[in-house]
Amino acid sequence: MTIKEKADRILGETGLLERLGEIGAPHVIGSYKMDMMAWNDLDIDIENQGMSIEKLYELTDYIIRTFRPKWFEAKEEITDEGRTVWFQGAEAVIDGELWNFDLWFFDRETIEKAEGYCEDIMARAAKIPGAKERMIGIKQELRERGLYGFGEGKFISMDVYRAVLEQGITDTEGMLERYVPGMDRL
Repeated sequence: MTIKEKADRILGETGLLERLGEIGAPHVIGSYKMDMMAWNDLDIDIENQGMSIEKLYELTDYIIRTFRPKWFEAKEEITDEGRTVWFQGAEAVIDGELWNFDLWFFDRETIEKAEGYCEDIMARAAKIPGAKERMIGIKQELRERGLYGFGEGKFISMDVYRAVLEQGITDTEGMLERYVPGMDRL
């Protein structure tokens, strides 16, 4: 079973997508949407027109009861533009495997931009034979080496996409030779 097939099972069988749909329209984005999952990580943007701090608390209860996370965070933020954004992140063991969930509650415009980015990456990767597989492999290897994530000295997925699609990088060694991780984003 592929990582995406496992993700589909989790999204459906746990009722997560259904529960999120009670708050706003969920959009599974990122590597799931692009079919480039390199590990158990789900990024879901939810239209926040129906979100409130009370619903954040209710969703927190659902996530804790359903997934029994090893790590959990929930917060409400006000952006520099004055918009309210909510976030919930969790790591939980499901069927013996650790899964990460990032739930962001955004306005429709922000979600459309994220989906457009994913669609652009997919379209560009489709034009380069083997690009999708190379991007997945590089992300997996960077993660195994502790060089993936946010922070100094680390790469993020967007770095990998740019390196493969714009710079012609074909493997992790080529990426490491060309770039110092996390410095002057690609």
